[in-house]
Amino acid sequence: MQYSRISLAVISAFALAAAPTVVAAASEGDWIVRGSLTNVSPNESTGSVSGPLAGALVGSDVEVSSETGLGFTVVYFVRDNVSIELLGSLPFKHDLSISGGALDGADLGSIKHLPPTLSVQYHFDTGSAFRPYVGAGINYTLFFDEDVAGDAKGAGVTDLDLDNSWGLAAQIGVDYELGNGWLINAGIRYIDIDTTAQVKTATGSTNVDVDIDPWVTNIGIGYRF
Repeated sequence: MQYSRISLAVISAFALAAAPTVVAAASEGDWIVRGSLTNVSPNESTGSVSGPLAGALVGSDVEVSSETGLGFTVVYFVRDNVSIELLGSLPFKHDLSISGGALDGADLGSIKHLPPTLSVQYHFDTGSAFRPYVGAGINYTLFFDEDVAGDAKGAGVTDLDLDNSWGLAAQIGVDYELGNGWLINAGIRYIDIDTTAQVKTATGSTNVDVDIDPWVTNIGIGYRF
């Protein structure tokens, strides 16, 4: 969560700097396009396990690595203080491993995902360049390019597949207006991502329920028009 703490520190710095500057607020019909450095930090937990490998996975958890990549958002103001935001990104690649149990420390494989999220936001008019907002919406996570690691292959795993996920998302963030349409943005959001990993061997498929539930933090730059 170090990246999350950095984002919160940036938001606090914006708050301290905001008071002296007055910039026109966004209004109905405005668009904002942002690009950002985005970190996905899973808060994973493992649920039920069923299938041929269930015995070997007793007491084990699936761990999902944190990853940083490029994200973007497109925002449209339907009212002066209300907007609709679409979050997108380049694909994130995560490593999967086993923690605890008989297979402790084993690499399971890797996956890629795309996390498009559609949210409704409320922007607070502070009368300054500092524009905090809150939002909530729905996420669809698409998993693809699942790859089995050498450790898993040695244990007889032939294929790995993760179900796509629908879930809710919530966020807080801030735009800091620089003038002439340009702005700096920082934010943090929580996304509910629940999936079932199908670990396939010659004797059948083992289903592992995994709640990934990441914190997603971003720092970037945008343009309002």
